[in-house]
Amino acid sequence: MARTLYELSGKNDRRFSPYCWRTRFALAHKNLPAELVPVAFGDKQKIAFSGQQLVPILVEELAAHAAAGEDG
Repeated sequence: MARTLYELSGKNDRRFSPYCWRTRFALAHKNLPAELVPVAFGDKQKIAFSGQQLVPILVEELAAHAAAGEDG
């Protein structure tokens, strides 16, 4: 299962959102790896797929056989 976390990014790629940090801490506590994608203040196109304008956004992609409801 692939996870992608979209999080707020400031100047010099500094990640300062407490909400994004909470999400990162929760993932780390559960030993769940995630790709981290920085999102700048004005970069709404990067998260337009979600239908919202706020971060953090956590996307989980299931494996093809799990999404199809197959066992194994």
